[in-house]
Amino acid sequence: MGDNEIVTLIRNHDFTGLEKMIEIYGETIIKTIRGVLSDNSERNLWSDCENEVFYTLWKKIPNYVADKSSLATFIMVITRNKAIDFKRKQQLQNRRQTDLKTENVASNYQQTDSPLAKEQFLELLDVLNEQDQLIFLHYYFYQTAPIEIAQLLEIKTSAVYNHLSRGKILLQNALKGELA
Repeated sequence: MGDNEIVTLIRNHDFTGLEKMIEIYGETIIKTIRGVLSDNSERNLWSDCENEVFYTLWKKIPNYVADKSSLATFIMVITRNKAIDFKRKQQLQNRRQTDLKTENVASNYQQTDSPLAKEQFLELLDVLNEQDQLIFLHYYFYQTAPIEIAQLLEIKTSAVYNHLSRGKILLQNALKGELA
């Protein structure tokens, strides 16, 4: 069965076309997904991503135009993009979990009007480099939004989040050393 027949069957909502597509391109789809979602923490996403790819292909193949690309290219572009979407979602979820953990550290050093508490917070920041100190001061002390910090320091907003994440780890380690 050729690509044109597969596309025709799927356009006619015949599952035989999908079965043939999976038979011909399934191994390549799976390898592509596993190549993009290669971290150990992402393995649990493989089957969900595969299902999402097959569903998307079922919905989008009626829009496929043979003159623009081969069916294999069309399938691989959709597969790669879906896998990248899954990877980004996982990274965002991991970042949020890290932020929640860091919030716990920050809550140990809650801001109060007490000069002593402010001094403890500032002393704790000594373990960070100068740029990280600025980012932490603006974010936790002055309650500045990350996008505003990025504009102020002329860096990307994602870099602000990266500095906060790495800085939180350094602060956690410093607190562990202080408590030990």
